[in-house]
Amino acid sequence: MGVAVLARNSLFRAGLVSLLTALGFERVAEASSLQELKRVATEDRVEILLFHLPYEAESVSDSMNEIRSWLPEVKVVFLSDKLHVDLMSECFAAGASGYLLENLSRDALQKSLTLISTGEKVFPSELASIIADLAPQQQWATHAESHNPDLSDRELEILRSLASGDANKVIAAQLDIAESTVKVHLKHILRKTHSFNRTQAALWAVRHGIVARADKNSDAHDDLFSDCDTVTETAESKND
Repeated sequence: MGVAVLARNSLFRAGLVSLLTALGFERVAEASSLQELKRVATEDRVEILLFHLPYEAESVSDSMNEIRSWLPEVKVVFLSDKLHVDLMSECFAAGASGYLLENLSRDALQKSLTLISTGEKVFPSELASIIADLAPQQQWATHAESHNPDLSDRELEILRSLASGDANKVIAAQLDIAESTVKVHLKHILRKTHSFNRTQAALWAVRHGIVARADKNSDAHDDLFSDCDTVTETAESKND
């Protein structure tokens, strides 16, 4: 698998290239600018691009359009110093395959790139912490009704689980319903929230507070992300 690193900071770029090489990626290219990346891309087949993105960055959509003009099939993963929800939303809207934080672990990076290579999308598990703190339990129904009166109680339950990173099978087991029923509800949720995929629906839930406060004494939240520091969206779900 060909991987490229685009980062202005030479030390950061060199460290990431070294890490990717240690993880077993045979072809790892690097660039400090879009112009240099274009030259590198003509020499090596790049399948995944790690784009180090400072918060005060140039237009994400413009950068993506330029990259797509000569790497139409590349999967772009943005790396940022903090979880900026608006920036993350902009990245996914531009067609990114992932948004990760610089402080993720070596194992999490490897798992994330493996997931992305199979067509999934990844974003930080820290998003779940934001969701947990958005609104108290007793305010959940009020928020849900005021922000989206068209969502049914069942759809709100599924949206809450979706925003926590649960897969369809997990949601079905939690709610004691068939997985096919979850998929039907998910289609309704995407339509009603004007979302194109699970990631956008989860971000919509964050923005509108359609979540309940997580139980601080529960181990469920820790277990959810024990294997990988990312929340995933399966490519298959886009077509369900």
